[in-house]
Amino acid sequence: MINSFKFWLSTLCWAVCFPTLVFAESTTKLEFLGLILFLFYLLLACLKLRKNSLIILTILAVIGTVLIGDWPSWQELQSSSEFLLIFACLFPTLAVMRSMAITMTPMLETQKRLAALDGKNAASGIQLTSHLIGSVINIGTFSIIAAALPQNADIKKRSVAAISAMRGMNSSILWSPFFISFAVASIYLPDGFAMGAISLGALIAAFFFASSHFIIHSKTGNNSLLESIEPLKPIIFWLILIGISVIVMSLITGFNALKAVCVTMPLLFIITLVSRPAITKQVFKNFSHLQKKSGDEILIISVSMIIATQISEAGQLQMVLSYFYGTEPTIRSILISLPILVWLAAVFGIHPIISAAPLLAYFSTNLTIFDAAFVAQAHMIGWSAGTMVSFSSLSTILVSQQFKLNNTTLSFGTNFPVAALLATVGGLLLILLYELLSFILL
Repeated sequence: MINSFKFWLSTLCWAVCFPTLVFAESTTKLEFLGLILFLFYLLLACLKLRKNSLIILTILAVIGTVLIGDWPSWQELQSSSEFLLIFACLFPTLAVMRSMAITMTPMLETQKRLAALDGKNAASGIQLTSHLIGSVINIGTFSIIAAALPQNADIKKRSVAAISAMRGMNSSILWSPFFISFAVASIYLPDGFAMGAISLGALIAAFFFASSHFIIHSKTGNNSLLESIEPLKPIIFWLILIGISVIVMSLITGFNALKAVCVTMPLLFIITLVSRPAITKQVFKNFSHLQKKSGDEILIISVSMIIATQISEAGQLQMVLSYFYGTEPTIRSILISLPILVWLAAVFGIHPIISAAPLLAYFSTNLTIFDAAFVAQAHMIGWSAGTMVSFSSLSTILVSQQFKLNNTTLSFGTNFPVAALLATVGGLLLILLYELLSFILL
């Protein structure tokens, strides 16, 4: 009964909130109604929480109380509504993507090809595909990769696919402007940093993939990237189509990636059903099932968003940073500290969106555009590494739910040392590049 109520309430909330994404300046009443419906949905989700989710929420509640000092008021919840209502639309959109994807013939062919491979042989292919597509549709990538796995895939194959997808998608944060991390950097850093930060990120992302590919295939004996990517060929066209559609929507509307995905995918969904009416019944059946099983992940990320929007008003972190770094930290200390601090906070459950903003606010004073490009990249390295392992990150939550894996395994498994190396080696590499380019250009 509760699951049925969750389904109808989340669908109604989606329908109410969708116009607030498209017509943000003229939907105040709808936004208020959407927030009320969404809070009721979260209350229903509390009644069906899994044990792991309850532990995560308890930790987040403690973190929020320590960092903010008090529970948010109704006015503060309303100030957080822009983020919350985006996620009220995002999760049903992801359910739509997956329910449609698992009915498509190319996806069924990909399932057959993946089933014929040892899980590790597909690791680099999944990582590269997740990286390229994830740079545009972000976490929507996980729905597609999860749907591509055979329904009877064992835990080993699901685990390898999941951690590879996380490495790929989360490392695209290093250079893609279609992430919240880039928007956060734009708030605190001077205009003109973007191209430099993207160029640095592309270089570090290429180094990260080459290193990952070498390590994976040194264990499997498979040296062919083309062979490992073979199972994904049937869906490449659809992935590219989705990516281009989201880019076009973003360029036309000016939406960030999350909004563009939330608006684009329902349109593609309608077009697909009109062109292939025979799959309509199965798609809606899949959608209903996925919606009834959701709830935990939405509740966790919503609590994280509320904390994130309130923490910028608290001054505790700035006081601590001033004690260690003084009033004018050197650029070298920023480049090594920023990624490590954001990653380290994520290890303890503090989502990068909570830690990165106050850190950037502190480290971004009196920066040149040249310096700002490196600081932005340090910030994105930390965000990438942090979301790869944080049990409160949307990546971990979604992958856990869609690949049917334990959150702890994803946060502290194979990707944990990989993320740690990305944060530390990435910071050191930035210092090296900074010194080299400073010598050449200055």
